[in-house]
Amino acid sequence: MNPSSFASLFLRRALPFVTALVVLFIGSAFGAETKITPKTIPELRTAIEDVLKDMKTPGAAVAIVSTEKVEWTAGIGLADVAANKPATDETLFRIGSTSKGFAALAALQLQEEGKLKLTDTVKQWVPDVAFTNPWEATDPVRLVHLMEHTSGFDDIHLREYALNDPTPISLKDALAYGASSRVCRWRPGTRMAYCNSGPAVLAAVIEKVTGERFEDYVQEHFFNPLHMDTASYFYTPEVQQRITQLYRNDGITPNIYWNIALRPAGAINASAKDMANYVRFYLQRGSMDGVQLLQPESIDRMERPETLPAARLGPFAGYGLYNYTTCDGAFVFHGHNGAVNGGLAEMAYLPDYGRGYAVMINSGKQGTLSRIATLVRHYATRGLKPPALPKAERVPVEVQRHYAGYYQNISPRKQKLQPILRLFLVQKLDFTTDGFYTTTFGVHREHWMAVTDKLYRKSIQSAATFALLPDDDGQTLIQTPIGTYKKVSGFRVWGQLAAIIILILVIASRGLHPLVRLALKLFGKSYNAGPRSIRRLPVISILLLAAIPVLFLISRGDIWALGKPTWISISILLASIAFPLASAASLYALFRERAAAMNRLVYWHYVLVAFAVAVIAAYMAYWGLLGLCLWA
Repeated sequence: MNPSSFASLFLRRALPFVTALVVLFIGSAFGAETKITPKTIPELRTAIEDVLKDMKTPGAAVAIVSTEKVEWTAGIGLADVAANKPATDETLFRIGSTSKGFAALAALQLQEEGKLKLTDTVKQWVPDVAFTNPWEATDPVRLVHLMEHTSGFDDIHLREYALNDPTPISLKDALAYGASSRVCRWRPGTRMAYCNSGPAVLAAVIEKVTGERFEDYVQEHFFNPLHMDTASYFYTPEVQQRITQLYRNDGITPNIYWNIALRPAGAINASAKDMANYVRFYLQRGSMDGVQLLQPESIDRMERPETLPAARLGPFAGYGLYNYTTCDGAFVFHGHNGAVNGGLAEMAYLPDYGRGYAVMINSGKQGTLSRIATLVRHYATRGLKPPALPKAERVPVEVQRHYAGYYQNISPRKQKLQPILRLFLVQKLDFTTDGFYTTTFGVHREHWMAVTDKLYRKSIQSAATFALLPDDDGQTLIQTPIGTYKKVSGFRVWGQLAAIIILILVIASRGLHPLVRLALKLFGKSYNAGPRSIRRLPVISILLLAAIPVLFLISRGDIWALGKPTWISISILLASIAFPLASAASLYALFRERAAAMNRLVYWHYVLVAFAVAVIAAYMAYWGLLGLCLWA
């Protein structure tokens, strides 16, 4: 469920500094991969086939539409490799978090009927749905917060991802299974952090209002009138006959079907034909060929954020009601993407131009989806004149002085990732007279132009996606559609990076002891390494520390290996318990043997290594990363 599961996110971002930078640059890398714009459908199909072959991805489904008609729907490649079964425009693919839009549509429809309001509180409708909000008395969680991902909830935990009961679990039971993740970490409505439990909580409200099961309501009020004839939340026998096999990144090994417990967040299976009608529904502003399901004003509201502080500063292109903006040059698309194990999807449309598309693949390779979507997007916008870029405004000198400097992310999607993300998700703002440049540790330089003194756009884009917020409790804040950052000192940013490098070098230097010992022996000099305990305990603690990321690598982000008690998840738990114990034992042994007869330089090097390991153990303890029980 979009953008990716917590397991894969943790695996990708819990790696060292180099991996973090790769994640930062991945979007620009994808954008450079596809330069040629196909001018005809046959050319486009050939280009997509080439991408599938190059990326070792079995199959894809594509829909390209305009307001008036479906221009092209197709299945390309294979739906089943072993059976050599081709994909067609009627083959079902998983659309992941693109499913979230239907929860928003249902809520908007009920609001139009006067049965609820987006500003209603969650407690008002479903007081039995558990969550924790320390600010509930003054800043309650409202339905709109769920829809704009501004509730402050942590994203669902691994145990919720790993729940895969083939018997459809009730929404009530699914929400009860994962109540511990629904904790507000800041005042609702102040920061955005993507959260998969939001649509399920909203669906519980919809069930309370309508007296119907959520999936039945969507079937009756949207799937049927939109002629999404094969779309389904469930793995029924009919779906099994039509659905593509999902594959691992090798394009050969099948993935098992994921019976998502929180179905409103990402469980829909749909074909290219289904998705073509869904995209046209948005282009027709809430209608389908004359049948009005929602008023245009409701679709307009769906496409813009309102609860974020950035959105209150003026027109801000961000995450609306389970619908977000994507800027491709000056073009501003609306839509959503989605991800499940072995399946990715993207749907996007240009309301002002009446064009849109949907792309789905039966692999988890983000590079494949990005390249195909780029081809389709460029084909869909062929011949269109991009919007004019707004004139850059001058930035007041006092604004430049106040906001220039370093910023650190304070809105993690997963709280368990914050100790990693806070070290690397930093930005520096260097102002010019009409904007600023952002960099991350001196690289990944981007140019932003002033739309107003508080709202900014990328120099090649027409919509504002960066905001300088008013100070809050003495903190200077900036905000993007998916991240909030607070101003920190440059000393902290570079000091943290220097500390990481020093700790890594000190710990790695322990591996030089055998080489030093050999060199001394060759020159006939003695090397008294001291008692066995002070030699071995630091090595044991280092190996236990290294075992944790290694085990994540071995898991390959498999949520069923991490979110349940398996040999991998249990080993991570044991290693995260044994590591601090070994670190403490190492320090104790060094203190106990402080007077032992041995080379004193060697002794103090052992102390330095043990201290470096202890610093890491203390950091992990502070952030709750010891005793890491991933299935809890």
